[in-house]
Amino acid sequence: MDMNDPQQIGIAFAEAVYGFTVSEGPPDPDSALGRVRAFTAKYGEEALRPEHFAAAREGRPLLP
Repeated sequence: MDMNDPQQIGIAFAEAVYGFTVSEGPPDPDSALGRVRAFTAKYGEEALRPEHFAAAREGRPLLP
């Protein structure tokens, strides 16, 4: 990390405070975001409903 770059310092601070890591790569397929992205790739964004987000967070299957 470049200690002279305010953006990198801000990102590091946010990661520490919120307990996550900012990544430029695709999400882990087993993560909630990865599961939602796989669902939308298969069924399209139109099929995505609020209950799919809850199911993804809870680890339940995302059904069309």
